[in-house]
Amino acid sequence: MQLSINRESLLKAINLIAKAADKRHNMVILGNIKLQLSESELVLTASDLEVELTSTLKLPAGACVQAGTTTLPATKLRDICKSLPAQAQVNLTTQENERCLLTSGKSRFTLGTLPSEDYPSLGNPENITPLTISRSRLIDLIHKTQFAMAIQDVRYYLTGMLFDVSQQQLTTVATDGHRLALARSVIDVNADLNMQAILPRKAVIELERLASELGKMLGDQDNAVTLSFGREFLQVSLPFGDVDSAGQTSQNLMVTFTARLIDGKFPDYRRVMPSNTDKLALFNQEKMMDVLRRVAILSNEKSRGVVFNFASDGMVEVRANNAEQDEAVEMIQAKYQGEPMELSFNAAYLQDVLGVIQGDLQMHMSQSNASVLVNQLNDEFHQYVIMPMRI
Repeated sequence: MQLSINRESLLKAINLIAKAADKRHNMVILGNIKLQLSESELVLTASDLEVELTSTLKLPAGACVQAGTTTLPATKLRDICKSLPAQAQVNLTTQENERCLLTSGKSRFTLGTLPSEDYPSLGNPENITPLTISRSRLIDLIHKTQFAMAIQDVRYYLTGMLFDVSQQQLTTVATDGHRLALARSVIDVNADLNMQAILPRKAVIELERLASELGKMLGDQDNAVTLSFGREFLQVSLPFGDVDSAGQTSQNLMVTFTARLIDGKFPDYRRVMPSNTDKLALFNQEKMMDVLRRVAILSNEKSRGVVFNFASDGMVEVRANNAEQDEAVEMIQAKYQGEPMELSFNAAYLQDVLGVIQGDLQMHMSQSNASVLVNQLNDEFHQYVIMPMRI
């Protein structure tokens, strides 16, 4: 294999996929990027057997000196390309004894390779159900819910995000058993389409990253994204080529995202949504953030518990204490409807919700030991459920 390519083109293609490579994986080759060079294009692949990212780069005439395939260490290849001068020409040539020579100007690097035929492939989705949604809405669905995914849990299905299609809406749901985040968006699909799929945590983060990177490139322009759900995989193709004066993206660099879905049954999130709530509190989001940040300083380090005392309309007491007998108390202005009540929350859970809400927030409550529904005022498309705690 022999390639001569502009540094910027190669580095962009590498940067978009390199995070999928996993040098800590039991399969050493998954710490590498696979390179497949043909006369017209260079295909770069990174994978950890859960998420596979592929950059397909259209090549100018003369870039492919000799077609071939190899694999190179992902981190080393990216770091070398980053360190080279802007607009440098990069030359890659495979040699005998599993070596690859990378030269640029007066720089020369020799990297170890591994056989490309040993590089595993996830494959492609079968029996595809395509869902088309605007990129900005997709980012919103993921961003507003991903914080509630479990990090480590024997209930492996909680370590991902549910994509639920019903009633011509796409709903994303994440929960760790203590709190739940839900976001909805109307999509153009058949009215009778019902589908559920659970996307693993790393795949959720990578999909949001790619969609956000595309957004930075396009600026104010939005574009449609097609999510191709199969029985075992989700696949998405995103155009990262040059943007013309009309805001259209060329096809000279395409990134294909493929992720293995979690095989499990997600809990029925509709059953945990609070109903028959007879108490309502309305807070200013910024003031609530400030109060929680101060009061939580003296909360118990493990439980992070804070107590809300809803005694009357107008002011709500927020307090916290710890094993050292320290105590913090602050009053916050609020509109409250209902009987007096005390509720205890994990401050971090409430802060996570406040971090994705822009305006005034509502807390819908029933009793001190029942879950609480939180949402932004006049926004029914994003809902959050937090379980109270005992202190």
